[in-house]
Amino acid sequence: GILGFAGLNLLGVAESGLICVVAATVYAAGKTFLWPTMLAVVSEQFPKGGAITIGAIGGVGMLSAGLLGGPGIGFKQDYNASQELAKNAAVYERYQTATESAFFGFKVKGLDGAKVGVLGDNGKELARAQEMAAKSGKTDENTAALAGWWAEASKTAAEDKKLVDAAGLYGGRQALKLTSFVPAAMAVLYLLLILYFKARGGYKAVQVDGAAPAGH
Repeated sequence: GILGFAGLNLLGVAESGLICVVAATVYAAGKTFLWPTMLAVVSEQFPKGGAITIGAIGGVGMLSAGLLGGPGIGFKQDYNASQELAKNAAVYERYQTATESAFFGFKVKGLDGAKVGVLGDNGKELARAQEMAAKSGKTDENTAALAGWWAEASKTAAEDKKLVDAAGLYGGRQALKLTSFVPAAMAVLYLLLILYFKARGGYKAVQVDGAAPAGH
């Protein structure tokens, strides 16, 4: 847990590829012990549950990652990126989304991915989409709206790109730093488990027949 916390914080401040590799290695070393340890403790303390209990624990973990982890990290990234870009109100207004995103009651108008994408390739993909639409004789309202926006936004694209890229990088780094508190919290919980088992005379695996395991 502590290594996971340290690794994510290192990733949040990394400035070079080498530091990223080192930070990811530290994080991996910490993360390696969390999931196997959890499954081992559950299987040894609740042996009657068998595969169903292990499967349930795995399911809860995947649901937590999908319903809380992914959206939570994305929200933190959007929030911090938008707050950073909002220091330049005019640029933020050009690239913010039309609708708010929410996570557990917290709301923010993040950056519009389509607009940021157009800025990233200087409108090349948008021009290709317009060309294809013209050849097919079809009109796409979203593409047309984006093209209208880009006609004006392209005038300040060179200056905007630096600020938008910096805001995106800042948002990602802050998300990593905040996420680092998850493995830190797990480290605290595992420490409490260690103290709990120590208070009971030490860790012992529970046997289905009630007999103490060999070597304990």
